[in-house]
Amino acid sequence: MKVKPHLFSLSKNLDSLLAALIGFFLIQIYAKHSGIGVSPDSVTYLSSASHILAGHGFKSFDNFPTADFPFAYPFFLTIISFITRLDPLQFGQIINGILFGLLIYMSGGIMNGFKNPSGWYKRILLVCILLSPALQEVYSFLWSETIFLLLILLFIINISNYFREREKKWLFISTGICAIACETRYAGVFLVMTGCCLIFFNPGMSWRKRITDCLMFGSLSISLLVINIVRNYRLVGLAMGIRPKNETGFFKIMEYFGGIFCDWLLIDPTPVWSVSMAVIVVLIFAMTILFTVKREKMMYYPESVIAVTGLIYCLFMLVSYSLTRYEQFTSRLLSPMFIPLLWSVSWWLPGLLTKRSFRMKWVIGLPVLLGTAWFLNVQLAADWEYYDGVKDAGIPGYREDPFVQSDIVRFLKNNSSLFESGYEVYSNAGDAFYFVTGKPARQLPYIDFPEKVQHFYDPPLKNSPGEYLVWFQHEENLQMPVLDSILKHKDMVLVKQLADGAVYETK
Repeated sequence: MKVKPHLFSLSKNLDSLLAALIGFFLIQIYAKHSGIGVSPDSVTYLSSASHILAGHGFKSFDNFPTADFPFAYPFFLTIISFITRLDPLQFGQIINGILFGLLIYMSGGIMNGFKNPSGWYKRILLVCILLSPALQEVYSFLWSETIFLLLILLFIINISNYFREREKKWLFISTGICAIACETRYAGVFLVMTGCCLIFFNPGMSWRKRITDCLMFGSLSISLLVINIVRNYRLVGLAMGIRPKNETGFFKIMEYFGGIFCDWLLIDPTPVWSVSMAVIVVLIFAMTILFTVKREKMMYYPESVIAVTGLIYCLFMLVSYSLTRYEQFTSRLLSPMFIPLLWSVSWWLPGLLTKRSFRMKWVIGLPVLLGTAWFLNVQLAADWEYYDGVKDAGIPGYREDPFVQSDIVRFLKNNSSLFESGYEVYSNAGDAFYFVTGKPARQLPYIDFPEKVQHFYDPPLKNSPGEYLVWFQHEENLQMPVLDSILKHKDMVLVKQLADGAVYETK
């Protein structure tokens, strides 16, 4: 009997390989002007990796233990740096290009395992994934999502294998993937929830097996996360860094959430459109789950797992955002939903067209092709706008020309010896200060914690070193005290005034 080629074999994925290679070169094109993108989060990853490589522990740019982010991604950068003996900024675009290519190739392999695999469907969606502005943005930066998105796809592959083949090895592999995902981003806990839901509601297993597998999967999946949280509590007294309470109303959260999908479609994100898009996305995942559950055999194909994964990520982000305040929903935060949403919107098309007459295929297929052409045109327009911005100025962030050429950055580079006096350095963008000078700086305290703000306002102790305040005008954070308030409460003198920032020193 002829052996069926593996879903991810090269013979079945020449189209996926071509798309992956194009994806690799796209990232190189975006990074050509100034290298891979660096954001404030990227600086935390870079500083943590640098400290680990130097044997100083898992510390951030302020020389304090890193708690806002888990261990895996900085450790990944450390391993690559150790092997290549290069700074992550030197290999960032190469690694990200490879990771983006892997994401595309894995997506093609997963589509080979759909209930109704189709060459034309697969190739159209590969182009949609390749041209996705959300995914291109993620892989243009040194961000943990570059690994996290791959882990989500690996989870979908292996947990689907477990339900289809009932072999424990796939469950253990899925467990390991979830554990690493939780150590890559704290949001990785949603995969633990996804796995537990899939196992618990799987009708193909006895209740006893469901419960025992859930307990085993859940406890082992969160093991590394629990160790990370215990470590954070011991060192900084916080489970996952500073997480202020969110007082935003639920409908406003829905508006923020749906606004990202409006941006993906280049639709004006009015409140009505945004909330409507949020509801539509949740319904798409829910309807896919209901349809695949009704057709029992479909439950063991990736489509069902994909829909559950997408729905739980939706709910997790909405609930977590309502409990703790972090940055307003961005394309980056919702990027893990792009591929699952794309699949959940379209997985039924090949099966619908297969059994139709030639005439009906055109009746159904023509509107689909027109809709696809419109969507690809929207993506291309967004991609061109992004490229037009980065080709001359660089990827937005701390390597973009406007930041690199700013007066405050030039002053800090030319006068870095000023901060070698033993003074404590505070800044409204401590990450930016570290990236420019390589020296530690403490972030200003959040106004949500008045006692910490008051402690900062208190004058230094008699025998303690003085303090510098480095202010980046264009990096102002509304969660921190404003400059006028600081100067009113703290006795400081101006060292240097610049067009886009200033340096102050305590008297």
